[in-house]
Order: sequence, then structure tokens, then C-alpha cells
Amino acid sequence: MKRKLFIIGNGFDLHHQIESRYSDFASYLERIDRHTFRIAEEYVVPDKDLWSILEERLAEVDVDQIEDYAENFLASYGAEDWSESGHHDYEYEIGQICDAISTTLRKHFADWVRQLEIPAHAAALVRCVDPNATFLNFNYTPTLQRLYDVPNDHVLHIHGSAMDTTAEIVLGHAWIRQASEQRSRFTDEDTDVRVAGGFQLIDDLLKATYKPTKEVLERNKGFFDDLSGVTEVFVLGHSLAHVDEPYFSMVLDRVDSKANWSVSYYNDEVAAWSAAESIGIPTARLKLTQIGDL
Repeated sequence: MKRKLFIIGNGFDLHHQIESRYSDFASYLERIDRHTFRIAEEYVVPDKDLWSILEERLAEVDVDQIEDYAENFLASYGAEDWSESGHHDYEYEIGQICDAISTTLRKHFADWVRQLEIPAHAAALVRCVDPNATFLNFNYTPTLQRLYDVPNDHVLHIHGSAMDTTAEIVLGHAWIRQASEQRSRFTDEDTDVRVAGGFQLIDDLLKATYKPTKEVLERNKGFFDDLSGVTEVFVLGHSLAHVDEPYFSMVLDRVDSKANWSVSYYNDEVAAWSAAESIGIPTARLKLTQIGDL
């Protein structure tokens, strides 16, 4: 008997008319917290089209622009209007921006995920979905459980579940920063203590928005170790982005080496094939199909 694994990405929810794009989150954020939205637009997603790659953009925060802005609050100790009360203004301004990105934005993201509406009935169910299979779900939503009657214990929400109000909702980038790339490397004995503090705040921001993939994999080692009998893998609505490559590597290491892979694509079959090949899926056993035909 064939054992199946389904790997679920956001395209699966979009297929079911769930408004789960990052651009939908941007609209939500602008509506409920314009201050944080403006900070995100200023330093993280300067072009509205970049919301579609929000996680990647969290590794590209414009730290130079943050520092340039904060320098308006870096008064010289010798200035005529110098006041001890302004000593922490530079770090305060950087801290406000960093906190909005690393904490407030991600809290709003978790709140947004938990309020996404799933239709009571889907007009176009994906025929290949087998409720008895195993599911590695990169989505936070209970779409599988609600529309396909998949038991909860068959689904691993690898980045957190909207059904669990206490669960961490993981959102972040995959850039592992080396010591030579940290802002604090510019600090020496002559560095203004306020500037040094600002460097540390920025380093802390990029650390806080890093997706702890290694920890997530270790925490769910049992799930992956149990995939050894899988002979058929379906990837539905997943972009096969580089940020999730470690998860696919773990799957590829565990499933049957002769397992067949069926991968859905949206509108660019060539790009999907290239992404699948790049992430390590054996092309000799790969079939590409639009999600509605699976």
C-alpha cells in the first residue's frame, strides 16, 4: 500500500479563495496600525510589490536609512543646546523602529493569520488530497481540517497553527549573519556609546527576525523520521523557495529514494521545474501539474 505525504503551501489556501497573501496582510496592517505599516514601508518593503516576499525582505531591512534618520537625534555633546535628557534619544529612535519591525509587525501578523476566514464549502476541492495521508503544512490555517476532514494528528503545522492560540507563529528570513556582517563590528574604543548602542539594537533586530529553521527541525525530528515509508509525495501550492530548502532536504533524506513527486505550479511550468530541481527533487520522478488538475 502506498503511503502518501502532502506538502502544503500558501497556493493551496489561495486556490480555496482564502485571502492569505502577504499583500492581504499589508492591507490589514495598514487598516489596524498605520504607524507600524509606515515603518514597514519605509525600511522593509519600500515598494508595494515587495510585500509578496516579506520574509526575504526582513533580511534586507534598510539599516543605513534607520541610522540616517536617527542621526537627527544624535546631538553633539558640545552643542549649545545639549541636554542630558537627550542622551538616549538616538538609541530610543532606533529602538522604536526595530521594535515595530521585530515585535509589533510580527504580532499583528499572528493576529491576522488567526482571523483569516475559511469558506464553509469549497467550490473546487483538490481531488488528490487523501485525509489518511501525512501532511507537512507550511500554512497556519486549518483548511485541511475544515474542508477535507483531515484529522489534526495527521497534520504538522511546521510554522505554527492558527487553531492554537498559544502557538508561536513563525515568520522570518533565512540569512545566517556572520560576525563580519554585524553592525557592531564597527564599534571600537573611540565609538560614541550612543552609536554603539544603536549598532547593537540593529543586530538584535536582524537576529529576532531570523527564522530558526534548525530549531524547528530538531523540535519536529520525530515527524520527519517517521517518513521512511513514504512512496508518493504531493507538493500543493508551495513555491519551493530557498528559505524552506532545509525542510525539503529533510524530507528527501527520509522518504523512499524511489518516491514519486507530484508538484503543482501556478502559471510558469519552466520556473516550477527549475525550482524543484534546485531544491533537490529528483526530476526523473517528478510530475508537474496545475493544482486544479491534481
